[in-house]
Amino acid sequence: MPKPLPRVPHVESPFLLRAELLTVVPHSMATIDRLEAEGKFPKRIRLEPTNRVAWLRREVTAYLRHLANRRRPRAQEDHVKAANQGFVARSKRSGLTPKDQPTNPDHQFAPASATSGRNPDVRR
Repeated sequence: MPKPLPRVPHVESPFLLRAELLTVVPHSMATIDRLEAEGKFPKRIRLEPTNRVAWLRREVTAYLRHLANRRRPRAQEDHVKAANQGFVARSKRSGLTPKDQPTNPDHQFAPASATSGRNPDVRR
């Protein structure tokens, strides 16, 4: 059996083993198996002479980019719509502007120090 090569600390392997794949991809192993069978996920590679399997890191990265790009247009549209709706909703519910507010102090809340921290409406 050939002697394994020493690991270089700052160089990534071109392969993703199952444990690392599950930390990178937002799917369970069952979903990965199903997507792989449907041809929607990169195929695994059998690492000879062992029974281990791995996925090519560049193919998995390309798949993740594809997922992100597929979501991005819809997310950007939703963001713009939400911002526009939020602006309209805020302008409708904002109520009185400072010019419309009453200047009579009886209609405004007193500071907490004026009531000694007690609620004047509650009798004890």
